[in-house]
Parts: sequence; structure tokens; C-alpha cells
Amino acid sequence: LFTSNRMEILADKLAAELLTPLSSALETEVIIVQSRGMERWISMSLAEHHGICANIRFPFPNAFVSEILKKAFPDLPEQSPFDPEIMTWRVMKLLPSLMTRPGFEPILTYLDNAVSSLKRFQLSERIADLLDQYLLFRPEMILRWEKGLEDYWQAVLWRELSRGYEGIHRAALGKALIERLMNSAAPFKDLPERISVFGISTLPRFHVQVFAGLARHTQVNLLIMN
Repeated sequence: LFTSNRMEILADKLAAELLTPLSSALETEVIIVQSRGMERWISMSLAEHHGICANIRFPFPNAFVSEILKKAFPDLPEQSPFDPEIMTWRVMKLLPSLMTRPGFEPILTYLDNAVSSLKRFQLSERIADLLDQYLLFRPEMILRWEKGLEDYWQAVLWRELSRGYEGIHRAALGKALIERLMNSAAPFKDLPERISVFGISTLPRFHVQVFAGLARHTQVNLLIMN
């Protein structure tokens, strides 16, 4: 864990860490950033320190965690039914059959005067985006819903969406991944030799848990503004 109140000092610390070579010159360095602007700035800073910046990947946190999930669970479908773009259409298809159920009165009232399906699509898009955020930031709530512990309209809608897909959404996969990282001596192959998380101001609890689990098996550097 490296902290500083200046980004330039964090870059110095990162450059010093990268002086220790990986096991192979062909092994790719992984530096996790939150913007393409930060990627360019780090690239130039490392080039100033080392004379060159090459063979480095700069994934965003969510993309990196998705890569780890695919390594841990290689049989996952290429495209998840819980991707927001896909979930939008699934929500849109389900809503008409659910609006007569208790608890869906606000949805029924909101869509009652809609003369076309555009309004239903726009609402479905917002709902899908919200559910996607729940999967990342409120996984325990999602898992409670699947057990039938809540009966308001979002919980009912989620149970219909997840029927038959209970084990492949991000909340369930995240729980299984963290358990594997924490309890297995060799959770899966092809882990990066070194992971550096640079200058990210905030991370979901799930991502922090994944990095903590990965740190049991490989080097994880957190370079944080303080």
C-alpha cells in the first residue's frame, strides 16, 4: 500500500516497483486506472523514469474484475443475460405480465397512458441500469431477493429475471469468486504476476474484496491518493 498527497510521488513509487522485472520479458504488466487520461499520464511518467513504457495493459476496474471472473469460471456464456443492454429488453418483455400483481401499481400508473412502447423501453432501460448497480454495490440485497425474503416490485421483478440464471449474475459469481480466492491454494491459472491499482479515488466493496483475495496469490500494489 502506497499513499501520497501528490500524484507525481505515487508515479515515482510505481516506477520504483516496476524496476523489479517480471519472470518473463513477454509477461504483461497490469496497471488498473479509472480513465484513459490517467493511462496516458502514467505512460509518459514511466517513459521518463525508465526510458520506455511498453507491454503494459491499463484496464478499468470493472473490466479487470470481469477478466478474473472469466478465468475463474471459463464456462460462463460469452454474453451475460444480465448485461444492462440485454436486461433492458428482458425487463421490457416482462413488465406487461407483472403490472397486474400487487406492488406494481406505480409502474401501472406510470405506463397507463403510454401510447407507444417507447415509454416502456425508457423505463426498462432505467430499471436495468439500477439493477446492474445493485449487482455491484448491493449484492447481499440481490441474494436476499432470490431467497424470497422481499416482496416489493423490484424484488419480484428480479426473481422473474433471474429464474434459471441464478448462478451466473455478478452477485452470485462475486460471492463464489471471493470464497475461492480466500480458501483455495491455487484458485485458477494465468493470474497476472503483478497488479498495480493506481490513483483510483473510490472502489466498490466487491472490487476491494477481489483485490484482497488476489493478494493471497499474487502481488497487488495499491497506490492511493491520501
